[in-house]
Amino acid sequence: MATKPDFGSVAADDGRYHVEGFHFVGQSLSHAVKLFRPEDASGPSRHLTARELIQGAVDLAANRYGLLGDLVLQSWGIRRNEDIGEITFALIEHGVFTKQPEDRLEDFSGHEPLTDALRERVRSRLGLNN
Repeated sequence: MATKPDFGSVAADDGRYHVEGFHFVGQSLSHAVKLFRPEDASGPSRHLTARELIQGAVDLAANRYGLLGDLVLQSWGIRRNEDIGEITFALIEHGVFTKQPEDRLEDFSGHEPLTDALRERVRSRLGLNN
């Protein structure tokens, strides 16, 4: 049985994003599952939409990095929702993640800009949205 590549191998093959960006998207997927799926979900019922993965990434970055979240993500090459999609699909291509037939890279476009969503989430956590 072949072993799945590690994030470092995927990042090296891809070349566009820092390995920490791949780790972060992987952790965002786990975080989003906890936010949006019941604990006993499995198989297709555990599947996330692009919007849910983006929201999970925003929530995780706000929790971990607060006001520096945008700078941290940018240091890894993650500037837009589409970057989360590109990393996700690179992980799919390398067999780290799976997808449903209807999943498309374009699903990561057309959402609130990542920087704005992160700023709003941090402001909300700090109680600054009055």
